[in-house]
Amino acid sequence: GTANIAVAVRVRPLSQKEVMRGAFPTLEVHDGRTIDVMDPDDKMGGLDYLRLGQNKDRSYAFDHAMEPGITQQSAFEKTTSELLPDVMQGRNACCFAYGATGSGKTFTMTGSDVLPGVIPQSIDTLFEFAEKARTPVREGPVVTMQYVEIYNESIKDLLQPTNNSNLDVREAPGRGTYVAGAAEAEVASRAEVEELLL
Repeated sequence: GTANIAVAVRVRPLSQKEVMRGAFPTLEVHDGRTIDVMDPDDKMGGLDYLRLGQNKDRSYAFDHAMEPGITQQSAFEKTTSELLPDVMQGRNACCFAYGATGSGKTFTMTGSDVLPGVIPQSIDTLFEFAEKARTPVREGPVVTMQYVEIYNESIKDLLQPTNNSNLDVREAPGRGTYVAGAAEAEVASRAEVEELLL
């Protein structure tokens, strides 16, 4: 793309618990880029005499806005799929989820066995690219992984938890960005990656 950062927002559907409590949607997605946020006071019939005549509805625009009914495949295509060819060319890329507890980050990123999320689909695509790059003369790329957690500005190695002292992010010519001191494992399939994550 033309920008270094893209912001995608996925609106999750109301949960059964929310529906049972009488909750209603206050977000509407338009044109795949805009989200309208409706003031719940207007919908609930509540009168706020201090704000009478003021409209508290807002609209926000993003690179991608995804409605509640979007599929996991579409979420992957709108977020990380276009980064992967650049990754195969040696460029760094990052996709992360940010939001409140219960907003759907884990489902979007990891999904389930039946509905894989962004991470498993990205891994599958990377291995497909690696397989296509192999020829009888050339082995193809080697895929390695690190698995770390960044929390409160502290980096923890999740592949080797005993290795958790003074880890930090570094950048080196030819290697790119990595976490110094974190364990690194060579992987050849999504199954191997998932086994290490578990």
